[in-house]
Amino acid sequence: MSDAPPAPPTAAPPDLTGRTLGDYHLLRRLGAGGMGQVYLARQLSLKRDVAVKLLRNDLAADPTALARFQAEAEAVARLNHPNIVHIHQVGEHDGLRYMVLEYVDGRNLRDYLARKGPPELGVAVAVARQVALALQKAHDRGIVHRDVKPENILVTRRAEVKVTDFGLSRFFAPTDRPVNLTQSGVTVGTPLYMSPEQVQGKPTDHRTDLYSLGVTCYHLLAGEPPFTGATAFDVALKHVQEHPRPLADLRPDLPPELCALVHKLMAKDPADRYPSARDVIRDLAKVRDGLSAAPGATAGLALSGPHPNGVPADGAASAALSGAVPPGRPARRGRWALAALACAAAAAGGVLGYVVTNPGPGPAPAAAAGLPDVRPTEKFVTARERELLALLGNREKTPPEEVVRASVELGLLYARDPRRQDDAEYRFKRLEGENFVPPSGLKKGDPELVKLTRTAALAGALGRAVVLAHKDTPGAAKDSNDAVMKAMADAAARVPADKLPKADKLDKYERGYPVVAGLLLRYPDLAQAVAEGLNRNALTLGVATLPAPQLELLRSPPKAGKRE
Repeated sequence: MSDAPPAPPTAAPPDLTGRTLGDYHLLRRLGAGGMGQVYLARQLSLKRDVAVKLLRNDLAADPTALARFQAEAEAVARLNHPNIVHIHQVGEHDGLRYMVLEYVDGRNLRDYLARKGPPELGVAVAVARQVALALQKAHDRGIVHRDVKPENILVTRRAEVKVTDFGLSRFFAPTDRPVNLTQSGVTVGTPLYMSPEQVQGKPTDHRTDLYSLGVTCYHLLAGEPPFTGATAFDVALKHVQEHPRPLADLRPDLPPELCALVHKLMAKDPADRYPSARDVIRDLAKVRDGLSAAPGATAGLALSGPHPNGVPADGAASAALSGAVPPGRPARRGRWALAALACAAAAAGGVLGYVVTNPGPGPAPAAAAGLPDVRPTEKFVTARERELLALLGNREKTPPEEVVRASVELGLLYARDPRRQDDAEYRFKRLEGENFVPPSGLKKGDPELVKLTRTAALAGALGRAVVLAHKDTPGAAKDSNDAVMKAMADAAARVPADKLPKADKLDKYERGYPVVAGLLLRYPDLAQAVAEGLNRNALTLGVATLPAPQLELLRSPPKAGKRE
């Protein structure tokens, strides 16, 4: 018997809709994956809907594929849990090998994210917790899934999660003989969500699932996976070489605790990850409790419309998680050069094996075969963004102070996303030149309105400096520093002389700094963004100290009661 993986089929399998396999009448095809097709079927004896997974004919003739199929059945049969798709039966009819699974009327997470973008935060945390509960059950029974990803997580219309597809799982408990059905040197898993140890062909355990869970959570919250590339090989190497972009940069509205949780799951070294899914569940509960008072935190997933997959075949079903903040700076190219060479051979064999044995559902432009999700994702609109846009779109009824706060929050939401930096600059420029609609009781020229206009102008100028700090263009860091200094000078010029420090020897920057610090005390998110931006500028310029003492002071957000 050869250990070589079977060649992918050359033609699409025939649609068997309408056929009856023993007790199961196939109603319609739900999807297809690396190992076969999945149908919605009616179990005639019990009058219930089920999902029937059919093994591909060419694989049914291969003893290794049959062993893998049997291993999937045995693995799932051992797991009786509300968040795991139940298996009812394994059988054969007229030469067709099949598995009968619980039918889940819902949508896979990857499809949901592609259509809707990230869900409400409360729902994301709830989905993450349910996936972690499923993994805890599997790990407690000595089973590693090894292919945790949005495609393998199903979400029902009531936001109930079902983890499916244990076809790549293996047993790691010492009392069980490990099931190793892959060719030596061939890595199983999906490159977008694979752990570094999977990429390098190293031994895996339950912490591999936790890494993939972290990547899935990142995708769920950010709307895109942490690493993408033109080929599966490119993506796989990034899991070994690079740190993901901080989730908080893409979603500054997320709780820091959630960001830290996701990045801990994605630690390169398994020893630095959570020791068990049970610990993940504990920390998710803390995040959930912190969200309990937030309005709309328990809003449901919009799963309306026909579902494309009930319980899909390999690589065709899903739902997801949540996350934020990273443990360190991205690694530099030179530092990881040797690591790249060290893992290249293992990664090449592993990823190549995956691409050969797991063809995708169809071709995708500019993507590797079998990796339709390795491509740039479109912009997504978060629920908070929609709220802010609605508020700013109704300025006649929005108090000027709320216009400033909403503009700052929306601008910062855009600033850290390279795809939205033009949007951020537009928001902050508009804030700089804001002409407020006078609220009830105030008229144009009213001192309170004039003061708010100055506040808006200063906040907008500082926001534009933050945008410059996040750009990768030459000279952006220096321009960002200059923009902060100009904002200080303009602040000094706008404020009446009797409101400024009276020391004759103070220059315009020294006079303007207290004004800037006072504004940042009122807008702590902007203060944090300015501090982060200035620190980025220092790193980009390769300097330990910025050129002006006021810039150095702002590298730490001003605090109330602190004398600068």
